[in-house]
Amino acid sequence: MESFSQDLQQKWNDLNNKVSDCHSKSIQQQNVSVDETQDERIFALESTIKKLETIVQNVTKSKDKSEQPVMFYAKIANRDFTLHILSTVVFETVILNIGGCYDKYDGIFVAPRKGVYMFSWTVSTQSSKHAVTELVVEDKIISTTGNTDNAGGIHSASMTALCNMDKNEHAFIRTANHASANDFYSKPAYPQTSFLGMLVYNEK
Repeated sequence: MESFSQDLQQKWNDLNNKVSDCHSKSIQQQNVSVDETQDERIFALESTIKKLETIVQNVTKSKDKSEQPVMFYAKIANRDFTLHILSTVVFETVILNIGGCYDKYDGIFVAPRKGVYMFSWTVSTQSSKHAVTELVVEDKIISTTGNTDNAGGIHSASMTALCNMDKNEHAFIRTANHASANDFYSKPAYPQTSFLGMLVYNEK
């Protein structure tokens, strides 16, 4: 009787072990299934993000460039210097350059497209020195301004002009054929020599 009881207990233990083993395998299979489902969802999400990025890039590239603004403002920050006649004035300190069409190294603005542009510039001098400048588009003089006052102190002169420009034409400020020496005085505490321009009407 005791032997039968021990044998029955052993079989019961074996059965419990098999049930536990089956339960453990079931949990592992469920975990694998969950992991596979999560991986599939992550892959699907990444694919969706890539598609959206492609759509955004295509929309950005296809945007009509004629709608983008063009404007710049640059000045001579802290210098006094002399230029001879027909010399380009370089405004090295750029405050604004939307469209990137003004070059601070050579002082030249290049029109990105055909249209009507507005330019304005200021020239400052010191004491009885002179400085006369002109706005030039390619080889055409658009307008002129400067100071020829013989009185002492700091003097400045400004001019604003509108003109037509074709794509890739150049606009810049240069000294006029007025005097052999043009003396500029541009300091932070005084009126500074500056140059600005913008596209005001786009001709498609």
